[in-house]
Amino acid sequence: MSTTHLRTHSTRQVNAAVLDATHKAARAIEALSENGFTVTDVELKSVSRPTIRIQTSGQCHTLIAKGEAVYFSFGKRERVGQYREGQFQLGGCRIVWTEIGN
Repeated sequence: MSTTHLRTHSTRQVNAAVLDATHKAARAIEALSENGFTVTDVELKSVSRPTIRIQTSGQCHTLIAKGEAVYFSFGKRERVGQYREGQFQLGGCRIVWTEIGN
């Protein structure tokens, strides 16, 4: 096998993984939209599990109360003060939001 063939095969595998991640993210965004969430960002840094950021809402607090989501990060930022971040899984994606002032 030539190095060009190996590179092409590897490129195809990487592209297929990125394409799969975008499909996962698209399906998750559709489901989030149907349930009234507002999507603010999509990150494909980890193609095995895309991260989708949403606006904080009452639904986020409901998911926490039901045990369907968790807080995973807490801290204090210079300009905004205290914050915490929550997350849940949906369709192979990590759904994340940030609450400021908690």
